[in-house]
Amino acid sequence: ELADLRGSFTARTVDVSRGGLFAATAQMRPVGTLLRMRVLGPKGDPILAVGVVVRCFTNVNDATDGAGHQGLAIALTSTSEAWDRFWDDVSATDDES
Repeated sequence: ELADLRGSFTARTVDVSRGGLFAATAQMRPVGTLLRMRVLGPKGDPILAVGVVVRCFTNVNDATDGAGHQGLAIALTSTSEAWDRFWDDVSATDDES
């Protein structure tokens, strides 16, 4: 779930890194929009972050399913400790592969 001054909307995270994410959504926001985010972790736990829209896309191909997605590239400006733990877990899993 993402929220700004206009209200909240849902999105699906397609690509995640420590410093940002791509949120697939039909709800476009202008570059520079500040967003509050609540992402569900792998165990369903809420992970909170704040970020700013840096790019808007109308059709991005997802390498996993080949489908085009509308969405927002978001640079994270503030994250919760839960985000740091989530990212540490993701990084550890990638290192083991």
